[in-house]
Amino acid sequence: MTTSPVLTYPRTDKEFILDTDASNEGTGAVLSQKIGNEECVIAYFSRSLGKPERNYCVTRKELLAIVKSIEHFHHYLYGQKIFLRTDHAYLR
Repeated sequence: MTTSPVLTYPRTDKEFILDTDASNEGTGAVLSQKIGNEECVIAYFSRSLGKPERNYCVTRKELLAIVKSIEHFHHYLYGQKIFLRTDHAYLR
């Protein structure tokens, strides 16, 4: 094997990085940690939006992505430091 694995085991001594995004079709997230000089992916998450959720404004879709991602990864994130990244300008 000459390349790094795609996913890494989580380390409790490192801060978690949660990247979230939303579109008109769904939401998604990437959970990672910075180990050394490299950001290593731990897990991915995505879900499609239901009919009522597709009518949400962009800000609510982005917030939904954050909430659902934190709920999904709660077993990793509970009691840990989290650095949250989103591309939505109003939520920065």
